[in-house]
Amino acid sequence: MPVRKKSIKRKKSLRTRRRKSKFKLSVKKKLRSFLLATISVFLAVVSVIAYGAYKFINAPFSDAANMVTVKEGVWTDSGQTTLLVALVEDINDPYANLLKLKLVNLDDISKKYRIYDLPVDVDIPYALNYGSGPLKRLYSVGNADQDRGMYAIEKTIFKLLAVKPDGYIVMDKSGLNKISDELGEINQDDIAASLRLKNLPHLPAAISLIRTESLTNMKISDVLSIIKFFHSTSSTSSSYKVLSKYYLLDSNNWDSLWQNRLDTSFVNKENIKVFIANASSDPKIPGLAAWGGRVVKNLGANVLAEQNAFTEFNESTIITDDLESETVRALSKTFGIDNIVLVSSLNKFGGYNPHIFRAKISLILTSF
Repeated sequence: MPVRKKSIKRKKSLRTRRRKSKFKLSVKKKLRSFLLATISVFLAVVSVIAYGAYKFINAPFSDAANMVTVKEGVWTDSGQTTLLVALVEDINDPYANLLKLKLVNLDDISKKYRIYDLPVDVDIPYALNYGSGPLKRLYSVGNADQDRGMYAIEKTIFKLLAVKPDGYIVMDKSGLNKISDELGEINQDDIAASLRLKNLPHLPAAISLIRTESLTNMKISDVLSIIKFFHSTSSTSSSYKVLSKYYLLDSNNWDSLWQNRLDTSFVNKENIKVFIANASSDPKIPGLAAWGGRVVKNLGANVLAEQNAFTEFNESTIITDDLESETVRALSKTFGIDNIVLVSSLNKFGGYNPHIFRAKISLILTSF
């Protein structure tokens, strides 16, 4: 074959290989672009679904107009969650009386729960400068002031019993009867019985009823956590006690009863002694440090001493040498204190109470 023809064939072959190579590169680029686009769409869909699920889980369980939602949620990771369960005459009447009020403590460590039936006819001092009167009227009194019925009850229980409720749910007899019709009579000594196999098909309808027939500050995630908790309990997990008025009027009776079962709490296991100082001023609030001491003990910690503060504080403060302490976390959440400082940052000659430098944790209170 002549040299010229061979050269022409080689050139054609080279051009063909180049075209094929370019085609393959083009196909690869298109496949890569397609795969990247597909992956991007998939990730976007997953993100939207995840965000939607997050929004759903963290959405308010009740859509009541006068509900105040707790931003961080009701269910706590401290192992202890305390709820107020209120039965009122009419859920649609903000000035209805309380018929029943229960304080329910859920211990996620021991998987046990305690229910305290509070007497609603006893006269007590109300929180928030609302005066005093029977507990059953406090829902109405609070709602007369910008729909703060349950807020007033929470604040009053915290002040009176030195135990802070994490959340609440309010129902009336009509709503309770509807739920009972769906699940059967709820046994307070064995709530898990209402969640067992025979009632599982009725559970979605019951949850839907609770959502429409109650007022609560819980999120959907809280409700799911509480259902999961009760599902893990048994007939031997409960403790139910009807309290007389003397438990509300005599702090020693109540504190002794409450503290009897705190041995499983994370705070109790740290076994830290807390110094408490009353730093209120203009006016000075008598008994503030003693009340703070009760709260500390009812969380499971110990009290080193209670005094008036030697120096002024602009706000309630926690002073500590360990920012990661479970006791610090519990005090911060319970008292709503964000101002937490290291003891090493204080001037020892600044006139502070000497106990502040001896205690691992100091609780400085400026108000109830």
